[in-house]
Amino acid sequence: MDSGEALAAPLHVLFFPFLAPSHMLPLLDIARLFSNHGVKVSIVTTPGNAHLVHPLLHHSLHLIPFPSSTFNLPSGCENLTVLPLSLTTNFFSAVFSLRDPLSHLLSTLHPDAIVSDSNNLFAHCVVNDLAFHRPYDSISDPSLPFSIPGFPHSVHLIRSQLPELFDYPPMLDCIRDAERSSRAVILNSFSALEADYVEHYYNLGHLRRNLFLLGPVSIAGQPVKKEKKMEPCLERWLDKKEDGSVIYVAFGTMGRMKEEQIKELALGLEISGERFVWALGSGEVEEWIPEGFEKRVEGRGLVLRGWAPQTEILSHAAVDGFMSHCGWNSVLEAVTAGVPLITWPIHSEQFVNEKMVVEVVKVGVPAWEGVKSVKEEEKVVVPAETVAAAVKRLMGSGEEVVAMRKRVAELAQLARKAVAEGGTSHADLSRLIDGLIAIRNEHRQIKG
Repeated sequence: MDSGEALAAPLHVLFFPFLAPSHMLPLLDIARLFSNHGVKVSIVTTPGNAHLVHPLLHHSLHLIPFPSSTFNLPSGCENLTVLPLSLTTNFFSAVFSLRDPLSHLLSTLHPDAIVSDSNNLFAHCVVNDLAFHRPYDSISDPSLPFSIPGFPHSVHLIRSQLPELFDYPPMLDCIRDAERSSRAVILNSFSALEADYVEHYYNLGHLRRNLFLLGPVSIAGQPVKKEKKMEPCLERWLDKKEDGSVIYVAFGTMGRMKEEQIKELALGLEISGERFVWALGSGEVEEWIPEGFEKRVEGRGLVLRGWAPQTEILSHAAVDGFMSHCGWNSVLEAVTAGVPLITWPIHSEQFVNEKMVVEVVKVGVPAWEGVKSVKEEEKVVVPAETVAAAVKRLMGSGEEVVAMRKRVAELAQLARKAVAEGGTSHADLSRLIDGLIAIRNEHRQIKG
């Protein structure tokens, strides 16, 4: 290929998501957006995660083997959500061992840029080794509260509410180094949701003009009429309920609770008297539901096993509340649907997200006040009466909740405007792709 052909060729971007659905799906949505804009897309994952890639992107899929047995992981366990917490270290070690296979693949595919999840820290090193430049998808006193310095709002946390990564300084150093040396940072958000923090990020200096907000990616580039994923029985159940009368309860694919907490949560939903849909998941937690619970709430409450079509449920007119673990995807999906939240953070950055929802944006209420921690040994069991009170508070008609509903409805409109043509997120996507093409062409001209 001569220099003229090289400059005219489509931009080629490789996407390398972390091996967990809550990380993969948003990055795959971003890959779809790039593809819709004429970018050649390559997606790298392992065989056990290939089913998460949309059929329209299968032609872009490149699989690298996952070394389960080498790291004493059960055969076929290639996804963090299917593993017990005791094997998390083994899993991360296995993920880090993918550095060499990724390096080999990059040297074969020669993409112009790489978009990697922030948990795939070694990808940054591989990129530097091969002289690639990637827009970085960051998308980071035990008991005394402290204020996060420099934030636009006064946000107070305690040490045990910081993400688990803060217990591993070398990993934090890698993240900081990656952000500083990367060409750009991609965020699954939109400017109207956190404008003050976008400005704060810009003012950090080394990232000025290289921040791109592409979200909410779950609705960006979607057809007006999407294929329905909701089971007919669930849809019929919701259709029979009054508008705004149902609360949806879900804690994500990685949100694990103890048996005692599951029982208290069930009893809390029962005594609240409110209508609910509870996405329980599957496995041993099913055995922890109090005996006779589903019979007692029949007609008023519905328990879902396995995967639940969360975005469709939240978008249904009957649903006007969401009890959530505050995973960022779930927060964005709630805001996009115009649904206020009950916050119940469990791990990772979810405690920081709770502060955003409750104190900054003010579209949610906490499930409980008091001790909250990422550490299992410090977690408290929230009693049924407290759960019920939070549900009744959110589903009520108090002045506080009315203001929340108004605010989240406004944000829902702004979210859709952001991803529409001419919106801020749509413009950022175009700006990002144009910038990558310019960088690609500059490097090809230098190489001759």
